[in-house]
Amino acid sequence: MVAQRVVSPVFVGRSEELSKLAAALDAAVEQGPAVALVAGEAGIGKSRLLAEFTRSLDPGVRVVGGVCAELGRDALPYAPFLTVLRSLLRDEGVTPGPYRRLARWFPELGESGDGTEGGKHRLYEEVLTLIEQVAADRSLVVTVEDLHWADAATCELLGFLARNLTRPGVLLVLTHRPPEAGGLLSELARRPGTARLRLAPLGERDVGRQLAAILDTEPDPATVGRVHERSDGNPLFVEALARAGERTPDDARDLLLDGPRSLRSPARELLSIASVAGERVGHRLLAEVAGHDGAELDALLRELVDRSLLVTADDGYAFRHALIRDAVYEDLLPGERARLHARYAEALRDGDAPAELAAHARAAGDRALALQAAWPAAGRARGSYAYAEQVRLLGMVLDLWDPDVPLGADRIDVLTEAAEACMLSGDYAHGIEYADAGLAAVDQQREPERAALLLEHRGRLRHRLNATGVADWERALKLLPAGSTQRGRLLGVLAMGLLPEANRARPSFEEALAIGRATGDATVTVRGLLGVGSLTGDLDMLTEARALAERLDSNDLFLTVPMYEATLHTRAGDHNRAVAVASEGIRLARRYGMGRSRGAELARYAGHALILAGRWDQASAVLEESLRTDPPPQSRLGLRLLVGYLSLLRGDLRAAAGAAAAVEHSAGGSLFARHRLLCLLAVAQGAPERADAFLDRALADPALTRIHSSDARPVLVAGALAQRARLSPRAGRELRERVAARQAQLAATDAVLGVDGVLDGAWQTMLRALIEDDGWDHAVASWRQLRQPYELALCLFHGARTVLAAGDRSGATARLREAARLAEGLRAAPLARQIAQLLRPRPAQEGLTEREHEVLRLITEGLSNRQIAARLHISPSTAGVHVSHILTKLGAATRTEAAAIAIREGLAGSPR
Repeated sequence: MVAQRVVSPVFVGRSEELSKLAAALDAAVEQGPAVALVAGEAGIGKSRLLAEFTRSLDPGVRVVGGVCAELGRDALPYAPFLTVLRSLLRDEGVTPGPYRRLARWFPELGESGDGTEGGKHRLYEEVLTLIEQVAADRSLVVTVEDLHWADAATCELLGFLARNLTRPGVLLVLTHRPPEAGGLLSELARRPGTARLRLAPLGERDVGRQLAAILDTEPDPATVGRVHERSDGNPLFVEALARAGERTPDDARDLLLDGPRSLRSPARELLSIASVAGERVGHRLLAEVAGHDGAELDALLRELVDRSLLVTADDGYAFRHALIRDAVYEDLLPGERARLHARYAEALRDGDAPAELAAHARAAGDRALALQAAWPAAGRARGSYAYAEQVRLLGMVLDLWDPDVPLGADRIDVLTEAAEACMLSGDYAHGIEYADAGLAAVDQQREPERAALLLEHRGRLRHRLNATGVADWERALKLLPAGSTQRGRLLGVLAMGLLPEANRARPSFEEALAIGRATGDATVTVRGLLGVGSLTGDLDMLTEARALAERLDSNDLFLTVPMYEATLHTRAGDHNRAVAVASEGIRLARRYGMGRSRGAELARYAGHALILAGRWDQASAVLEESLRTDPPPQSRLGLRLLVGYLSLLRGDLRAAAGAAAAVEHSAGGSLFARHRLLCLLAVAQGAPERADAFLDRALADPALTRIHSSDARPVLVAGALAQRARLSPRAGRELRERVAARQAQLAATDAVLGVDGVLDGAWQTMLRALIEDDGWDHAVASWRQLRQPYELALCLFHGARTVLAAGDRSGATARLREAARLAEGLRAAPLARQIAQLLRPRPAQEGLTEREHEVLRLITEGLSNRQIAARLHISPSTAGVHVSHILTKLGAATRTEAAAIAIREGLAGSPR
């Protein structure tokens, strides 16, 4: 093939178009000369595509090109072809020949004609002859960019060439902005065999890849979403916005204003009026502010739509590109903006759009009108579950606060509502600031209930931000009388915050449930039922809690129920039910405007259950989608932990290391899930000492014996796996002693709480097998019952190692083949490689030299290259060469694998 289809790391989202250009060149070589039209708006990447296509070609392909200048009637005729021909003559060494017309431009071709012979037809023939002469012995690509600016002479010459080229191997690639209506472009588009490419905007994922290349770091999902939305996927705008704030970047403004500034004055004025409305404006409102309607307004709007500045949207109009609107708005003088906003405010004053009225009144400088409109607008936003909009509007109320403007609420009311709205929207840090301000203003002695509510909100906000809300709830409880419903609600909140330390949470849950039952308060009862039911495994309690919550006007509490349900289903081993409950919760959270807050938490529950169920592709999609909503820190931490763990299981160490780096020093979150990831990643990276350090930190934490066993035991399993990877009998004995003590403490806690989870039982069985290297068939049976394919494959693998060591090759092979099918189905690459190693026939000892046997023996002792060098009195680099040869001969990917093969196959003798 002619084209190699190589793509640069910075080149994103255009692989299909690149392949089409390569196919067009292949067709030109095999079937005859061809034309490719590349269409796309300014900045969409037409030139970048050509540059990448050129770079990807075989060295034998000649590429020449020219660009049409934006000069209109003043353009030099044939300007792009002068560049093309100059390149051909300079680089190809074309000998003088019958080029009498071309010789007027390029004297090196010989004597020129008298200026009349043959006219322009003779010129076209000479250009055709020159191109075909160059293409006689090598393929030729001729590019002409920005054909929408081409002069008439250039268009005529291009049409002549397209119709008359006959030599195979010539491809004409022409770029232009849409549309193709009329003239040369329309003719070429209808030509049989013409390849037509229309560059679409980049999707959000490709925008993220472009930003990562520009910034040289992985951007957070919120940045990707913001830049994608503002740029509309235009690569030029993505680049301009990468390091810009909210204002339109200077290097994009001129391009964006090119169209608006070329409009007739009335149309330009109408576009400015539309820009003040925002990205979209209704027809009636625009007509009222513009001061006229009918045919005159329609004609101006038609001009704006035809120029692709506006598009129709329902009963009004929207800017085709958000950045165009921004640039037009920012181009207005301050006085112009204020006057136009005042006209919009006047038009909206008696209408039913308080949020719009508030925005325009504020921009026009009418603070009282803006304040009176913003307060009811915030209430409407809450009623429609638009909590982020409610937060914005309440912030406006507080910014504009004037005690002389009657609202029916005082400043503390607004601050309390703003704190709660921030909790629902996921904007926890700002919510804490509002709660702080409210607590500073309230008299706690005279209004204890009001102060307790603010403390409750601040505690919940702090807990969701960094798990530090308990102190606020305990302080609030002291302000409330025993047995009151507000106290019962606080006890339920406190107990939820104490989880997963079950022995601390249960008494508060039980007291809350008792208060709820006694007072008949459904909110308090729901909290108590959720807590006691989840800790005792009583699904009936959770069912009762769901029924009560459905009748309450509290989306936040209602969406808490599926979290507890998903947890209980997971512990019972019903992962698919857990996924279904959490997924339905995510859907409802998004409907109720809580996708960023409760939705992100539920995505963590769904992702965890999907990973356990072996539905890894779905898990990845759920986690990544939720991360793109820019969830709050605690939710983001939990999601990143799961993404990192899943990447580790699939062998993407770079992604796993990126997630680990993001969570290693973060405040809050699950310490034990974090150290499981860090410990197993260190093993995969060949750093057993680091793995030991992470495991030590987790085992030393006293909270390990207070959290639920199904959360604690996976950490112990990770530690056992890490120690087995080290192949150190001493380390294994130490781990056995430490884990035995932890196991006893966990069992005691479970007995007090009455916990008996199916999932926890499977973890116990696996942990016992790892420590004792026995009982693998019981572990296999446990995971088979739970239908957890990864843990099943892992236990089959370790069980196969045990029976293989006992000489049962056939029993090992049967286990390994099943494990291999499971690992390959999951695309669990590291485990699949280990399984393949064990299935491989025993390597011949003759393949290793005597020195390599010595080095391999020291590898099995866990020595580093430097330690091996010191033991054998050789240089560290020589030791490294021996290690590399050993890995190659044994087919091992790591030193750990090599040591495992050596011990299993008896290649290194007994470690000293």
